[in-house]
Amino acid sequence: MNRPSVRGLGQLLRLHRLRRLVTVRVLSSFGDGAFQGALAGAVLFSPEKAADPMAIAAGFAVLLLPYSIIGPFAGALLDRWDRRRVLIWANVVRCVAVVAVAAQIAADLPWAALFGTALIIMGVGRFVGSGLSASMPHTVADDSLVGANALATTAGAIATAVGGGYAIGMRSVIGDGPHPMAVITASVLVFYALAAVFAARFAARALGPDETDEPAQPVRAVLQGLTSALHHVRQRPAVGVNIVLVMVVRFCFGLCTLTVLLLFQHYFTESEGLLRSGLAGIAEVLGVGAVGLFLGAVVTAPAVRLLGRSRYLVVLLGTTALAVVGFGSQFTMLSTMITTLFVSFAYQSTKVCADTVVQAESGDAFVGRVFALYDTANNLLYVLAFVLGVLILPESGRSVTGVVLVGALLLLSAVGYAVASRRMGPTQADVATGDATVHDPAGSAGHPAPERAAGTTSPAGRPSTG
Repeated sequence: MNRPSVRGLGQLLRLHRLRRLVTVRVLSSFGDGAFQGALAGAVLFSPEKAADPMAIAAGFAVLLLPYSIIGPFAGALLDRWDRRRVLIWANVVRCVAVVAVAAQIAADLPWAALFGTALIIMGVGRFVGSGLSASMPHTVADDSLVGANALATTAGAIATAVGGGYAIGMRSVIGDGPHPMAVITASVLVFYALAAVFAARFAARALGPDETDEPAQPVRAVLQGLTSALHHVRQRPAVGVNIVLVMVVRFCFGLCTLTVLLLFQHYFTESEGLLRSGLAGIAEVLGVGAVGLFLGAVVTAPAVRLLGRSRYLVVLLGTTALAVVGFGSQFTMLSTMITTLFVSFAYQSTKVCADTVVQAESGDAFVGRVFALYDTANNLLYVLAFVLGVLILPESGRSVTGVVLVGALLLLSAVGYAVASRRMGPTQADVATGDATVHDPAGSAGHPAPERAAGTTSPAGRPSTG
């Protein structure tokens, strides 16, 4: 398969396979955001069901923990099944499940029943998310993955935020009773259906896998997928280090998320000019977060070319740590918005860079399983952040301890990543983007570029000729 090598947003958007894959991600992510926004409006932020930190954390745990458990199973099967068909049928299943959730909301059933059905949507969504990530190397060349990831990942994240804003905005227009919220929830199926339609436009096997090393029995494939992905990561230190980095930043993102939810629900009780309190304020935070994600898409690729991936991430995380402590500790609406901007930008840039390393260093026969474990670990750390938040955050969300903890973790991440980069030397992602000999922060410029072992596969599933 021809995988074009291009640079720049304009050239990337002219690649029809990449453009179609990004469209599937945007539609699916918009649906996810809208569904989560509708569910939050119906349960967590209902006037009749004012949620405390424990209720909010429980809600996220119920949604994300089983979703994470499904991850390894999704990975093993994504390296076995046609990823195009997975994207189609996963979205079809979500359409049916959304209708069921809408009916439950209309019937004003307890939140436990709603979350039970929501687990289906979130669990099947694991196949969509991992499938989209594993498919990316089949649309562009290795040296274009940074830009392609910046485009696809950020477009999806922005779509999720906008989808949440859509659900919240619709609630302010048509009301927040059971029946209006059911209508908003039901509308989500349109986006999942469109995602399935666009996925169907790919040719069979166009998104991989090109080859598999899975056993014939599905159960055995799942069990071997867990161990083989871990073994694959252990053999590639760069993959493990970047996954751990994203896990830590994701943990910080989760703790900040719970803090912001509590602040706007209990602490910011009055509006400040254009800045609103309550659910309207949450919508504004989503907008600011989307801006941070967009800026991450614009800045990451050129910044990596200028500074090198490792140096850029070290500077970014260190700067974000200072911003979190400086602005986050003020506990005003404006300072909270600024902190949100920094944290969303940092998370997005870190994720884009790490995704590129994982894709470049993992063979196509393993990349689905590796990404499934990667996403699973991220969600587990996100939930753990909420669990810790329940223990250290007051109901108002105003906690200097929480702010300092996030800042310290980000700073330690920057230092740890700098040390790890020095020891590892350049990666395949650095070679592809031309950073292997001039931008390594550890002074490993003279080290030869790492090569794949003979007989391994490149990210596109092609035998390595090196």
